[in-house]
Amino acid sequence: MTDVWQYLRGIDRPIVMYGTGNGADSIFSVFDRLGITVSAIFASDGFVRSRTFHGIPVVSYADVLKKYGGDFIIVLAFGSDRQEVVERFYQLDGRHELYAPDVPVAGEELFDADFFEKNREKIEAARELFSDSESLAVYDDVINYRLTGKIGYLKNHGTGTAEIMTDILKPEGYRTALDLGAYTGDTARELIAFAPSLETVIALEPDPRNFAKLAVSSELTGKIEPHLAAAWSRRDVLTFTKGGGRGIHRTGGGKTVEIAAAPADSFLCGRIPDYIKIDVEGAENEAIDGCRGAMSHSPDLKIAVYHRSRDIFDIPMKIHGINPDYRMFLRKAPSVPGWDVDLMCTVR
Repeated sequence: MTDVWQYLRGIDRPIVMYGTGNGADSIFSVFDRLGITVSAIFASDGFVRSRTFHGIPVVSYADVLKKYGGDFIIVLAFGSDRQEVVERFYQLDGRHELYAPDVPVAGEELFDADFFEKNREKIEAARELFSDSESLAVYDDVINYRLTGKIGYLKNHGTGTAEIMTDILKPEGYRTALDLGAYTGDTARELIAFAPSLETVIALEPDPRNFAKLAVSSELTGKIEPHLAAAWSRRDVLTFTKGGGRGIHRTGGGKTVEIAAAPADSFLCGRIPDYIKIDVEGAENEAIDGCRGAMSHSPDLKIAVYHRSRDIFDIPMKIHGINPDYRMFLRKAPSVPGWDVDLMCTVR
């Protein structure tokens, strides 16, 4: 089996990177380790400016065409869920040989051929846990995408929140919910819109800037109970790195901030949640361990399973071990690359 990294290492045509930023930094790190050379970098119109990235001038797509004609390979180094941007990705994929190598959001393990072979039994065992054909298709296509870097595997999957709520979870009877990784309150507000009986969303968010916006959402809705804390397996103080994008992270260099961490169970105060959402940038396993008490009541679950390479099979198996009665569904939002993959669990 040849993975995308092995393939790119062996080609002799120019490799042109599309995009700059954190995703490109991560790909460059792997390329440097494997001895893969980037010949040029281009950015979307309006983002070219007069600059360099990793010592390479950032040019336009037109400049790349002028220099190489059509004889180059594009490595996509950023992602988006905006329809017009995703459509451009697929347009470029139709014109050129394009790859979007998967680099995990958290952790160092690449989902390459060696990783696949070492974890083949777990991957196959987790596949048996899903309850419908769409889940199996998402699972297979995400794994194939990760191995090959070909975004065509993602094209047929684009499930939105409304479909998840109406077709899988059916939240009409929810009264209490846990939102772990609440960000600015966006997911809590979405849930409130679909759950007319909902009384309280206990929301944990570790980033102080995001928490300030979460607090505003709390005031506007009257149903969000905000807590400045990281969802964790035990009481602790965690060190996060400040950065751009959606907030602070537990990896990377730069300025740091210390944030209190605690099990989500400790915020329930006797309340029993009907629903738990977990999207905590790679700390999903620890967050699950911190709400095992809540899970003993079989609430509906929605858990991100794309931050670490092994999450897509490890987390379903972990949840099955906690409660084998759960029916499991896998869905992916309409984005490129292979982010926004969620596991939904319900006993209904």
